[in-house]
Amino acid sequence: MGPEPAHTDGLRPLTGAIVLTGTIFLAELIGGWWTGSLALIADATHMAVDLLGLSLSLCAALLARLPPDSQRTFGYRRVEVLAALGNAVALMVATGFILREAWSRWAFPTPIAAGPMTAIAVVGLLCNLGSAAVLWNASRGNINLRAALLHVLSDAAGSVGAIVAGVIILMTRWYAVDALAGALICGGIVLTAFWLLRDSVHILLEGAPPHLDSDVVRAALEGLDGVRGVHDLHLWCVTQGVDAMSGHLETDLGADHAAVLKAGREMLADKFGLTHVTLQIETAEAE
Repeated sequence: MGPEPAHTDGLRPLTGAIVLTGTIFLAELIGGWWTGSLALIADATHMAVDLLGLSLSLCAALLARLPPDSQRTFGYRRVEVLAALGNAVALMVATGFILREAWSRWAFPTPIAAGPMTAIAVVGLLCNLGSAAVLWNASRGNINLRAALLHVLSDAAGSVGAIVAGVIILMTRWYAVDALAGALICGGIVLTAFWLLRDSVHILLEGAPPHLDSDVVRAALEGLDGVRGVHDLHLWCVTQGVDAMSGHLETDLGADHAAVLKAGREMLADKFGLTHVTLQIETAEAE
């Protein structure tokens, strides 16, 4: 039982973010090749992974709209979690390649056209902030869109790093700072990937929603009239924002089972926002 949970339709913001990210990717890739900037190339590589990730997120959002069937009774919503997990792995792989190049550039700095590099990075930052604004509201309560938002925000941080590196090179001609900026961008990428990996794995392992405490839920159920115990209590997420619960209620002799079930469902919905609930009654006679 349970009504359809509120689930933000992210197709439009995702499409907008894909267009902006694709534009920035091309600009930074060409600009990095033209200026010789590893920071721009690193950010462009990050953009390429993000473009793939955003495309996966869009596909996941489309699949998540498909209705449940006899084989997938929860529908395809968990595809969003798989897309977020894939994005995290892709980010970590890209980071390894960038760090290797950053080490080479740090050991053997090469001249960089810092003026064009800084200008391109500024354009990239503005576009990233635009993408973040498009995704911000839609990302609440949806791990797929949150993955897309984190991609875009880490891209924005990368653009800031490239801008700072460009300004330092213009002022000091210290070309090795470009490799340092590339490595720092990788730090932001790793942090983003860790958050996505942690949250995705938690959901796939049927972990309890982070905002719910099973002991608190159990105590609330045990406080209902006619209930003397609760066991086999399980809390999990189908995907972020779609929580589910099941449990066995041990009732007193003579308790009105229908009334207990109704009170339990109403309390869980009102107090914890749990609407996809399965409760089973167990009476003393059954023991």
